[in-house]
Amino acid sequence: MAKKSAKSKGFRRQNTKKPYLSKREIAAVCVIAVLLAVGAFFLFRYDDGALKVQDGAVVADGDNWLIANGSNMRGRARYYKLGEIGEIEGYNREKGALTGDANIPEYVFKPSEEGGDVAVTVTCGHGSAEAMAEYARSTLEGIEITTAGEIQSAEMAGQPVKYYSYATDYTAKEAEAGDAAEGKASEETALYSRSVAGYIDAAHECCVIINVVSRGDSADDCQPEEVLTALLEKAAGAVTLDKGEKR
Repeated sequence: MAKKSAKSKGFRRQNTKKPYLSKREIAAVCVIAVLLAVGAFFLFRYDDGALKVQDGAVVADGDNWLIANGSNMRGRARYYKLGEIGEIEGYNREKGALTGDANIPEYVFKPSEEGGDVAVTVTCGHGSAEAMAEYARSTLEGIEITTAGEIQSAEMAGQPVKYYSYATDYTAKEAEAGDAAEGKASEETALYSRSVAGYIDAAHECCVIINVVSRGDSADDCQPEEVLTALLEKAAGAVTLDKGEKR
């Protein structure tokens, strides 16, 4: 008598489908989803101190704020208040704007007495004091009529400063009105400037930039480097930095 097969007896083999993800994998996905949601929340809610911008202009409460663009992404500017600039004895402060970005103020200090030939400018840049000093100095060295000294480090008014000196000697030709028509020779005027530039580290990977310059018709007409460096120290003393992590 032939034996009945298991199939003929009504037994059927059942193929159970395994889930695409194991319980452990499902739990891991849930954890990742929660972390992403929390990260997105803090991304949009996190306040890193960036100033508000309204109609393309930074909303600033003070007229002496030191402001820098702390972003290196084109079209994604983020402005930060680094501190404040005070007064320099014997100088009048004027507020302007940095060329190329009206939201970054540039403060110009001019002698309050007539006859003074030394001016001070204070502004801010994105980068460490050392990096900005090296970049600016290397740029100046590429100018044929400019000579730049070595970068030095010093503490000025209680703040670490990177600084260097540089001088520019160039000739500008100017013709008086009607000279060309009359065939007269152009008048040649030599102009010389001696400067000291200083850089102070600030928060948000930025720095404060101070430039002291003396101009005259020749090197003898300009103030010596020692006088300019002393004025740089005075200007550094007028800078009050906000508390924050520095580079």
